[in-house]
Amino acid sequence: MKKLSRLTYSLTSHIPAARWCLALIVIAFTAVVSVYKYIDLADMATFSCHEVLYLILTDTTNIVFIYLPAYLFIVSGITFDSGFGRTAVLRHESRREWLDIKLITYIVNTLIFFGAVILFDFAVSYRVFGFSDVWSSDFVGFRMISGQSSADFLLPPIPTITAACCGVLTLYLFCGAVNLLFSLLCKREDVGLFISLLIGIVLGACDMLITDKSLTAQVIRIIILIAAGTAVYFACCAAVRKVDFGEKKLL
Repeated sequence: MKKLSRLTYSLTSHIPAARWCLALIVIAFTAVVSVYKYIDLADMATFSCHEVLYLILTDTTNIVFIYLPAYLFIVSGITFDSGFGRTAVLRHESRREWLDIKLITYIVNTLIFFGAVILFDFAVSYRVFGFSDVWSSDFVGFRMISGQSSADFLLPPIPTITAACCGVLTLYLFCGAVNLLFSLLCKREDVGLFISLLIGIVLGACDMLITDKSLTAQVIRIIILIAAGTAVYFACCAAVRKVDFGEKKLL
């Protein structure tokens, strides 16, 4: 019960509100710009709102260079808020508990962030494009011209979009774990932000070079990222045992 109370306190009090406001503005602006980019293709092809949502969520520019920096900007404020320091750690039964609660706070903020991305993108897409529960021939042809296989769209839109979302979500969770690890090691928010962003950009660039976007390929990517994220978690566990939590807030 006490641990649940400490978790609730962390989730409600360690949310960087100012950073969230800025990130939501970025998400909303990107959704509008992305949707209107595909309106310009109306003379060449007609897409549904689900197809536009898929295009936005698999666009490397959006995922890696816009949404990822905004996300890492949010979670970077979690480690070095009022919950970082000797007094904060003493509220918990152990350093491991402090770390676990921090990680859960990271995960919750990640889910909220990605939920906001999907909500804004779908809302704007739905207002402009029609609804359809199947892939259109225009869309499949457009993706084939872009180098993607038609076999990637054998499943209906919702399962395909869900797999793509899970892949991006796992990438963000991994980058968030890396952010926490290097924040602990270097005790500097800017170092954790820079390194995690750099790793995310490299992974996004590598993924862009891989043309296989099938469900099987997505599952393999997710498994690899989960395994890598687990390794980072154990590295965080080792790091938190050695961190000198001073009373002064570290920046």
